[in-house]
Amino acid sequence: MKITGGFLKNRLIRAPKGSHIRPTSARVRESFYNIYRTRVTSANFLDLFAGSGVMGIEALSRGAQSATFIENDPSALRTIRNNLRELNILPLATIYAGSVLTWLKKLRGQTFNLIYIDPPYHTNLHVHTLKLIDQSHLLAEGGMLFVEGRRMQELNFNQLNIRDKRKIGDTFLYQFDKRGR
Repeated sequence: MKITGGFLKNRLIRAPKGSHIRPTSARVRESFYNIYRTRVTSANFLDLFAGSGVMGIEALSRGAQSATFIENDPSALRTIRNNLRELNILPLATIYAGSVLTWLKKLRGQTFNLIYIDPPYHTNLHVHTLKLIDQSHLLAEGGMLFVEGRRMQELNFNQLNIRDKRKIGDTFLYQFDKRGR
């Protein structure tokens, strides 16, 4: 895979071996970053179900201040570390190994400007993840949260508000922000 923009544009990164990890396509990444590019600069980016780390690496390439990666798969974790090391951006990253749901509980008190959720499509992990984020205040005031996946049902939250839904190929990208007080 190639980085699609920023100071690392066209640099190659590896994807984890095996068919159980589905990296975000270049088309989805380009669409996301073309639309939300001004939000990335100086952001604290949280990449959940990080896989290869491509979304967080793209964010760092495009000016994010930091990227936090949470991933459960050992092969994917090795790939993220190797990609960050090879691109000389490891000092800008924090990597947590284990369950996203467990780590979200441990991250209470921290905030992120951009949160990207890309769970396995065949699960309901996006619902549980959104509920935890809604309860934990991880999304900073003025921040945005995105869920990549298949079509999902309407969900109601205390703090999160669905703002936009886009179809990019056969992938949906849902945008959330915090409700006004």
